[in-house]
Amino acid sequence: MKQSVSRIPARKSTKLRILDSSERLFAAGGYEGVSLRDIARDADVEVALVSYHFGPKQELFRHVIGRRSAEHALQVLAALEHEARTAANGVPSLERTIYAFCSGSFELARLPDAGWKHYLQLIARSAMSPVNTPALKPLNSAYGPVVRRYCAALKAAEPELHDADLYTAFYWVQSIVQRMVAETGILDRQSRGLCRSGDYEAHLARLVPFATAGIRALVPTPARGHKGARATARRAPR
Repeated sequence: MKQSVSRIPARKSTKLRILDSSERLFAAGGYEGVSLRDIARDADVEVALVSYHFGPKQELFRHVIGRRSAEHALQVLAALEHEARTAANGVPSLERTIYAFCSGSFELARLPDAGWKHYLQLIARSAMSPVNTPALKPLNSAYGPVVRRYCAALKAAEPELHDADLYTAFYWVQSIVQRMVAETGILDRQSRGLCRSGDYEAHLARLVPFATAGIRALVPTPARGHKGARATARRAPR
């Protein structure tokens, strides 16, 4: 009779442990709030090994972003391409464009892999960094094409929308998505448990019509004139 042999899970490679620790710590403390020594301690390696494998902190951060950024960007772009294929005229509606953008990140946030949660939290935190922070360079490189493609899709869906209003509105949608995937728990606390930060199905059901209505309100009409949001803002009650 054969005896069963217990298998001890193989330990992650040094490089993988460093990347995982970096991702988790950068997500929690931000680029400026984490040192190579912090990462080495968390990964259970010598500080010299972190520098040996990845160089200075900025290079390490670039590797952390690069490990998942391409897959994330492809996921978000694939959601839009799917909407384009299923649209009657090949042009997704405003509502479906917003749905594609939000769902592309929300689906990854729902995965059981904690790494994706850490990565999305890292993206959310980094997006709030000052514009000249070195952390933003790899982010801009990875997600610039996503922004351009979605802004073009919004313009195709609402051709009369002024460019300034379009870019501002898309920035707002990005900010909301980043805030939601950060899962800070603020929503849970403010709603006294009625809403959950991790309930992405509920977020989609509320966010898509909310953002759609908001963007449509910026589209010039005969009643509002053709000066976009600036004219509306000047007439806003004080």
